[in-house]
Amino acid sequence: MSLTKGRSTLLPSFISYRSFLVLALLLLSGCSVTHKKVNQLSQSLNTNSPEAVLTQLQTIKPKEKDRPLFNLNIGTLQFLSQDYPSAITSLTLAKEEMAVLYATSITENIGAATVNETMRSYSGTPSDLVMVHNLLALSYLFNNDPDSARVEILQADIMMKKLIKKDSNSGQLASAHLISAVIYELLDEQDNALISYKFAAELMQARGTPLTNDIKLALTRLSKELGILDQFDQYKSEFGISDEQIEKLTAKNSSALYFIHFDGVVTSKKEVSIMVPSYHDNRNDQLIRIAMPSYPNVVRNIGNATIDVGEQDIRTSEIENVNTIAREDLDAEYPAILLATTSRAVLKYDAVKNAEKKDPLAGFIMNVATVLSESADVRSWNMLPASIQYAYVSTGEDNVAIRARRLAKRKIALNPGSKHVILTSSISDKLFHYQQEKSIY
Repeated sequence: MSLTKGRSTLLPSFISYRSFLVLALLLLSGCSVTHKKVNQLSQSLNTNSPEAVLTQLQTIKPKEKDRPLFNLNIGTLQFLSQDYPSAITSLTLAKEEMAVLYATSITENIGAATVNETMRSYSGTPSDLVMVHNLLALSYLFNNDPDSARVEILQADIMMKKLIKKDSNSGQLASAHLISAVIYELLDEQDNALISYKFAAELMQARGTPLTNDIKLALTRLSKELGILDQFDQYKSEFGISDEQIEKLTAKNSSALYFIHFDGVVTSKKEVSIMVPSYHDNRNDQLIRIAMPSYPNVVRNIGNATIDVGEQDIRTSEIENVNTIAREDLDAEYPAILLATTSRAVLKYDAVKNAEKKDPLAGFIMNVATVLSESADVRSWNMLPASIQYAYVSTGEDNVAIRARRLAKRKIALNPGSKHVILTSSISDKLFHYQQEKSIY
């Protein structure tokens, strides 16, 4: 790798080789250890309870620049622990902090340009900016506040419209549209629910995720309820849905169950780095380190949750693979990260050469500092599930039973015409349940 001279003016004068070395050591002893510990805690959710991991995470004192991410992870664990008021507080803080940081400050850009990417405050990936509304909407709903949940889904829709790009699905979540559809159905806004189901279906198809039977039935069912008969006939034909299925779904006094399942834990980022020698005047005079974030290839077995309805077992199906959307976000950001990393390598090269002119030992120390300080940004919202799944049930039974990985079989009593939102997680033994009785008006 050959890097040219004459660029020393790009390095701010206040970055001396001594301060650079001290800063590098501080970064190594602080940030990397913290991020590594958080990553380990997230993966420990596969064996430990959210409550236990939350207790451990709360012992960490995050740096100010990491506070939005800290609040995202804390809020997720509080939600999974069914502490909804605390989850709402933490997730709202994270939402507000990310909004402020959406435009990164000049000072942070300079720090990242000269040291490493972790000098920036965590402003959230495009998916983070939408997913936070998902969890807030669910937190409000299970806290018996569907009106506030509706506010969050409207904000999620606004954010997705801001993030939309012609050639990318980054920041567009099928799960956000699904949760919107469920909340609209609870509030008897079937027209809005149908639109949200359509958006969810379009995103699933764009990502190559097979349309689930529940989504197909929702599109067909709501088309009939709203009297859009041409569309109803089209869906019936396209999806192969019988009149008997539709009659069962739209039967009077049937109970409706909207069943969301979180499975697994999303993969954490890893650092991939290479060390290359720099040649000047036909001699190897400097080491340069390039570090980039990456998601490792991990094979995960996706599990499901089950509803026992009479003698029938209905399983949840995947609506969104969170690992996939996390990789989409990184892929979209990768060219900018690579440009910043290579530009920083040039700055560090020039800093070492300038130090060498003053003193060979200074040059050596500066080279060590530049190598040690180069670190990929592996921060991510890694307490999220790996898979978001869904099932819909309309039944005249007076009870159903719910089963999930850590959840013992739990029965739910059903009153005629009632609506229920149920959520389970493969890492929790808790059942999340919102019940809405049939209106008497």
